[in-house]
Amino acid sequence: MKNTMLITLAAVFLGGCSAFLPQFNAEETPQFAEMFPKSKNQSAVYAPVSWSAIGGWRKDDLSEALSAFIKSCHKMDSSLSWEKVCNEAYGIDADDTVSARLFFETHFQPYEIYGDGNRRESLITGYYLPLLNGSRVKTERFLYPIYKKPPNLVVIDAKAFEINRKNFYAQLLENGMVVPYMTRAEIEASGEPLKGNELFWVDDQIGLFFMHIQGSGLIQTEDGEIHQIGYAAQNGKPYFAIGAYLYESGKIAQNDLSMQTIRAYLEKNPNERLEIMHKNQSFIFFEEGNATLGVFGTQGALLTEKRSIAVDRSLIPLGAPVFISTDDLSRLTIAQDTGGAIRGAARADFFWGRGREAEEKAGAMKARGKIWVLLPKEQGGE
Repeated sequence: MKNTMLITLAAVFLGGCSAFLPQFNAEETPQFAEMFPKSKNQSAVYAPVSWSAIGGWRKDDLSEALSAFIKSCHKMDSSLSWEKVCNEAYGIDADDTVSARLFFETHFQPYEIYGDGNRRESLITGYYLPLLNGSRVKTERFLYPIYKKPPNLVVIDAKAFEINRKNFYAQLLENGMVVPYMTRAEIEASGEPLKGNELFWVDDQIGLFFMHIQGSGLIQTEDGEIHQIGYAAQNGKPYFAIGAYLYESGKIAQNDLSMQTIRAYLEKNPNERLEIMHKNQSFIFFEEGNATLGVFGTQGALLTEKRSIAVDRSLIPLGAPVFISTDDLSRLTIAQDTGGAIRGAARADFFWGRGREAEEKAGAMKARGKIWVLLPKEQGGE
């Protein structure tokens, strides 16, 4: 999905996690700096462990993970020197479970990864590819627009103006002036300020809101055709977790907080719906893709259902195998995506795929567990 577009459902519940900032405690890791070029201001602990220390490792079918890893190999940054392990992977029969296990255990060193303060427990959430019913034109049924990137949205390079901050997202006015871009509430105002920029119209206002959080999705039109849409741009406004608001205001109990309970509350309280959703000023603009090609993550690799995860790329290299373990799920995944709320070492977002079952699984997933990242032995100085 070519961006940071697949955004964790935990963002709905909890908001973005604070970034931990990598202190490598492995004794011989001279090339870690090469593998983590963006980690200078981050912090995490990488503790080398044996394979037997990884709960559930022996029970997993690693051939499925090998197929996903090979997809990442084609997109791997050559500066990370993954060529050797990728070349080895290319020569293995992806259906050979014994060879797949031998490959990972021969060429990788597992590291338990956790945040500063010896926080050994990680938060693992889920995401999915939403599917909504839609139309190319507005009708009595299809009332809610999905917008493409509007021509009046401009990105201003802050560094070019010697301003030490992220880029500005601004609105270019007809008189040539630029002002901060519109909020979600302003974009969805009755005056339809972005009229003419619609890609589709859908019939599910709440589902569309969640699609904005996910950053991508599928639209099925009445002729049965399925269209894939993905992240194109954002209005530059801060993300606000409505789940946190619903919990803090006493509307949903913390233990009951999930995508399903948030949807149920919004459905039962239509008079509050817009007010609550507009608390999240962030707004996503979409572009059309090719639904037959599948779903692509930030790395540019095709995501594999139940084998791909989103991570903080400053702490875990995209393309790296990552074993995750919770009470209900233990398996080897591949770091192929990122997310706006995936921050820190103790975070991962599990890709469930697409469809109703994936939506239910992802919406309910908010598990505590452990994460191990597998790095090539050659990179670990061995």
